[in-house]
Amino acid sequence: MPQSIQDLLPKLEVFEFLKEGDHDTLEKYMFRYEYDEGKYVFKEGAHGGYMFFVVEGEAEVTKLVKNKKVFIAKVTRGRSLGEMSLLDGHARSASVRALTKLTLIVLKREDFNSLLEEHPGVANRVVMGNAGLLSSSLRKTTQEFSEQTLSLC
Repeated sequence: MPQSIQDLLPKLEVFEFLKEGDHDTLEKYMFRYEYDEGKYVFKEGAHGGYMFFVVEGEAEVTKLVKNKKVFIAKVTRGRSLGEMSLLDGHARSASVRALTKLTLIVLKREDFNSLLEEHPGVANRVVMGNAGLLSSSLRKTTQEFSEQTLSLC
């Protein structure tokens, strides 16, 4: 039997800022979704009205550069996908495809906006968790870019 959102949230790093009772609140705004291996979660340029939290499995992030698919990252349990589009409403900046069977928790933009209005403290803690993940990802990307750039010199 699948675990409830409430049971899954404490297992994900992004939700480490949550307080007691926040899991109950968040469960009302999220739902669980699964993708089979090889299926696209979303494609670059698509509407970005939702984000995902990886519960189980692995996904790859790719981007088209001069009509060539370039590998960006592998995403595993505890990481988020699509958070930039959720926050800024812009189209997807990359594609995400399931490398294995993928179990995700989904947060739609309209549900996040409702959460923000109805439970601003909980929404703030979700944003803080995402900010931490985004910061970590940006630092890693900057390091990799620096290393690649230096290797060209």
